[in-house]
Amino acid sequence: MFVASGMHIFAKNYGVAAWALLALLFLLYPHVQYWRAARAADSVKTELDNLLIDSFLLGLFMAALEFPLWLSFAAIMATLTNNAANKGWPSVPKNVLAMLAGALIWVTVRGFKFSPDTGWPLTIFCMVGICGYVLVIGNVGFQRNLQLRRVREELRTREQELLKANQSLVVNLQEIEALQQQLREQASRDSLTALYNRRYLDTTLDRELASCKREGKPLSLIMIDVDDFKKYNDLHGHQAGDQCLIAVAKTLQASAKRASDLAARYGGEEFLLVLPGMDATAAQGLAEELRRSVEALKIPHEQSRGGSVTISIGLAVMTNDSHKDVAGLLRAADEALYHAKHGGRNQVRLATQTRRAARVAESVAVNLVQLVWHPAYESGQAELDAQHRALFGHVNNILAALLLERPVDEVAALIDTLIGDVAKHFEDEEKIILAAGFPGAAAHAAMHRELIAHAGYLVSRFKTRDLDRGEPFQFLAHDLVARHILGEDREFFPHLSA
Repeated sequence: MFVASGMHIFAKNYGVAAWALLALLFLLYPHVQYWRAARAADSVKTELDNLLIDSFLLGLFMAALEFPLWLSFAAIMATLTNNAANKGWPSVPKNVLAMLAGALIWVTVRGFKFSPDTGWPLTIFCMVGICGYVLVIGNVGFQRNLQLRRVREELRTREQELLKANQSLVVNLQEIEALQQQLREQASRDSLTALYNRRYLDTTLDRELASCKREGKPLSLIMIDVDDFKKYNDLHGHQAGDQCLIAVAKTLQASAKRASDLAARYGGEEFLLVLPGMDATAAQGLAEELRRSVEALKIPHEQSRGGSVTISIGLAVMTNDSHKDVAGLLRAADEALYHAKHGGRNQVRLATQTRRAARVAESVAVNLVQLVWHPAYESGQAELDAQHRALFGHVNNILAALLLERPVDEVAALIDTLIGDVAKHFEDEEKIILAAGFPGAAAHAAMHRELIAHAGYLVSRFKTRDLDRGEPFQFLAHDLVARHILGEDREFFPHLSA
C-alpha cells in the first residue's frame, strides 16, 4: 500500500502534504501502534482494536487522494480481509463504517473530490498486490489449519495414551484393593481356624450391642469350650489338637447360618458365636444343635467321659435392660459356661438372668411382644411422630420389666408414666388434627377419652393384684398404643399432609 500510494501521488504530482501524510500513515503510525500494544495490559485485544483505527485512517487517506479506484479497492479489500481473518464476520460492518467515517471527515473539512483514474501501471500493481495479499492470508489460514490438525492428532494420540494409562491404573487399583481386602481379612481372621479373631470380635461386639439396643432387639452370645482339650493335646500332640480345633471351628461356622451371625475364636480352645436379633429360646435350640453336631464328629478322645471330643456351652442374652455393656454380657456367658463345665460337661447352660427372663416369658401371656418403630408409621408431622416413637419405647420398657419379674410397684410406676404421656399426646394430637381440619376430630377425641378411662380401670386392678401381669400390658401395648397409632390415627394423616 505504501508503494502503490507513492506511485499514485507521484503520477498525480501532489504536493509535499500528500507525501507527509503518506509517511505519517505508513512509516510512523505502525510504530505508534506497536508501542501502544506492547505496553497494554492485554496486547492481543489492543492489536485487534488497532484494526478499527486502521480502517478509519485508510478511509481518510483514500478521500485525501480523491478516491483512486484500484488503490481504494486494494486498501478496502486488504483491510476487510485482515479483519475477517482475525476477528470474524461481525467485525466487517464496523470497519466499513470506520472507513466511511474517515472519508466523511476529510470530505467535510476539505470538500469532496473524485478522481478514480489510476493509470495502467498502478492498476496492474494493485491487482498483483491484492492477489498476493489474499494468497498470503489464505496460506496463513492453511498453515493454521495444518497446525490445528497436527495438534488435534497429537491430542488424540495423547488421549489414547491417557486412556491406556487410566485402564492400567484401574487394574492396578483393583489389584491394590483386592490385596488390601485380603490383608484386612488376614488381620481379622484367626490363622488356624479361619474364624474371626479376638481383635475383630472386640470391635464388632460393641457395635452389635449398641445396634440391638437401639432397635429394641435381643442379642444372644454363645460361649463354647472344648472339653478336656489339654488332655487331648497332651495325648495326641499339638498337630492333632490343631486339627481338632479346625473341625470344631468348621462346625461352629456352619451353625452361623444368617449373614449377621458371627463365629469367632475367643482364645485357645474357646469360641464365641454372636447372634444379633435372636432370643433366648432360639439361641438355646441352636446351641443344643451345635453341641450335638460336635459330638457327632466322633473325634476319638480316650480321656473324655463319652470317648469322643465334646463341647460345653454357656449362653447369655441381652434384652432391653439386661447386660448394659459387652463386658457384662461376656461375664454372664462365661459364668454359664463355668456351670456347664463343672456340671458334667457336654451340655448347654443359660446365664442366671437369661434363665429368669425365659421363665417369665413362658409364664406371661403369649401376646407379650415388643413394639418396633418403622419409618412407614410416620405421619409427616414431626411432633406427633416423636411422641409416637416415645410411646413405643415406654411400652418396651414395661415389657422388659415384666420379663425380668420386676416388683409390681416398679412396673406400675412405668405404666403410670406411659398413661401420663399418652394423655399428653392425645391432648396435643387433638389440637393438631383440629387445626388441620380433620372432619372426624370430635369422634377421635371421644375415642381418646374411652381409651384413657379403660386403661385407668385396668391399671387400678393390676395394682391390687386382681389381674394377670400380661392383661394390662396387652391393652396398653396393642389397643392404647399400637392399634390406635397404626389404625385410627392413619385416617387423619392425609389431612396433615394437605
